[in-house]
Amino acid sequence: MLKIGIIAEFNPLHSGHEHLIKEAKKLGTVVCVISGNFVQRGDTAICDKGIRAMSALKAGADVVIELPVLWSMSTAQNFALGGISALMYSGCDTVIFGSECGDIEKLKKTADILLSNEFSKKLKEYQDKNITFAAARQKIAEELGAPNGILEEPNNNLGLEYIIAAKKLGFNCEFKTISRKGAKHDSLKVDEFVSASLLREKLKQNDFEFCRKYINPDILPLLSPDNISDISKIDTAILSVLRTKTKEDFSSLPDISEGVENKIFSASRVATNLKMLYNEMKVKRYTEARIRRLVLSAFLGFDNSFFMKPLPYIRILGFNNEGEKFLKENIKNSPVPIISRLADTEKLTPDAKKVFEAECRATDLYALSLNNPLPCGLEYKRKIIKLKGD
Repeated sequence: MLKIGIIAEFNPLHSGHEHLIKEAKKLGTVVCVISGNFVQRGDTAICDKGIRAMSALKAGADVVIELPVLWSMSTAQNFALGGISALMYSGCDTVIFGSECGDIEKLKKTADILLSNEFSKKLKEYQDKNITFAAARQKIAEELGAPNGILEEPNNNLGLEYIIAAKKLGFNCEFKTISRKGAKHDSLKVDEFVSASLLREKLKQNDFEFCRKYINPDILPLLSPDNISDISKIDTAILSVLRTKTKEDFSSLPDISEGVENKIFSASRVATNLKMLYNEMKVKRYTEARIRRLVLSAFLGFDNSFFMKPLPYIRILGFNNEGEKFLKENIKNSPVPIISRLADTEKLTPDAKKVFEAECRATDLYALSLNNPLPCGLEYKRKIIKLKGD
């Protein structure tokens, strides 16, 4: 049996995610790496990672590992590097993901093009042109033989980053992909499989009845109005922190360039809510998600110290019976420390401790975005989830 890895946010976990996990379970043991409490689109997760870890286990995952916030709320490249390094360190031999194209050979071919010297050379020629990195990347890749439109779709792009990250890390795993079904990534359209975006909106509106059609009845009870997060609840907190920072503070943010620190500095002094802040910060070559990530990185006190580096430790959030057996057989060979309880953090290197401290700080601030805000210290109280079955 294979040791299958999945990288996901499960924000929240819905029928489309369950389909992916079920396909993976046909092949072997399933290890899921899930985002922390802030996610890749530059937002708070709809509910705490502990709830999403339990959701994954109830949906059939055997082990759930945390993707720390320094990677979970980052570029696709850094998100993928963190997720793939976690799967490599935990002993997986196969990575599976959903994609719009559903063709792993097309994705592998495109990844090779993106890694080529010719692509890098052409990309430099586009740096002075007033187009986004994503648009330049797609145009160049298609010029070099990538299938038309493959870089237009978000799940294709993320899958490509997984393949590229594995190559950079020397992780010789097998990749598999299945066709993504139903509504598009950020669509609000109602379909057989709806997007996580639509479900997040419904949960914020307390429309749990709608969600019942798309979230497993064993999982939905984990969610309640009290534990739903909405970033708008910490608008003022975010702006207040940004207003205390200098231009130099902003210049050390991860993934910042082209003098955008000046934009953040000036925008933070006139904006009175997040929507206004994002509008004031509009830059043609920056996507809104990238701007949101920069804003939250500044709020959470992140810099570029760990940007584009593999994880310094593995933190286990939960497991079932099969997962416990997997961990005993595989995790002992991990080249990085394993955290399954608070005492394990004492053996971390100084740099790794900084990552864990950033996680604790992020969770303390995330706790204020919940409908029922919680006090500090949740990471120190978090216990590993052990889902016992037959």
